[in-house]
Amino acid sequence: MLGIIFVLISGYLGCPEPSSAARSSQEFMVFLDEAQLHDMDISGPQFTWVTRRSNQGYMAARLNWVLVNDGFLDFWHSSSATVLPRISSDHHPILLTFKETAGHLVRPFRFQHMWMTHPSFTTMVTASWSQVVTSHCPIHRVTQKLKWLKTTLRNWNKVTFRNIYAEMEAASEALTAIQAKTTLLGDSDERLLEEIDCTVLLNAALSCH
Repeated sequence: MLGIIFVLISGYLGCPEPSSAARSSQEFMVFLDEAQLHDMDISGPQFTWVTRRSNQGYMAARLNWVLVNDGFLDFWHSSSATVLPRISSDHHPILLTFKETAGHLVRPFRFQHMWMTHPSFTTMVTASWSQVVTSHCPIHRVTQKLKWLKTTLRNWNKVTFRNIYAEMEAASEALTAIQAKTTLLGDSDERLLEEIDCTVLLNAALSCH
């Protein structure tokens, strides 16, 4: 049986741990051992939750865990979990990437709604669909036109939206860096303002996706 569990527990790792949380953490570790579950290695920031409270200041902890069993590891041993930068929540989102052990999966074609917002989209689709297919079979003509259109859309997407993807990646890396710096060196007004600026840039890039 394959299994993956995404859980939220009270495990304060970034600040003094309350006695009740310590007991809960110990009980949770016992549960992991008895259930034969493994904590998947997570890359990215060490802590998955951060808060700035006026009475307690900056606090960080690892509250989110990704648990898997042996069956999952046997089938998807190359899978990974990455902690992404926070945007609008005090919790970091975690990106799970699944990779099967054997076989090669062909990436399916997916229509992106953002394509329709580009001014050249309609012209490009019309030009592709207008290509002549030398076949007397209507089904074959439609199938061939769809095949050409998919190829055209993939190539057009790489050229037209390449800068947007680069901006998203740069903004995400910048936000991750400042949040990691805050965790390492502590909170400050300067770093808070820098984090806000990076968040605004990432949101702007995401809104174009």
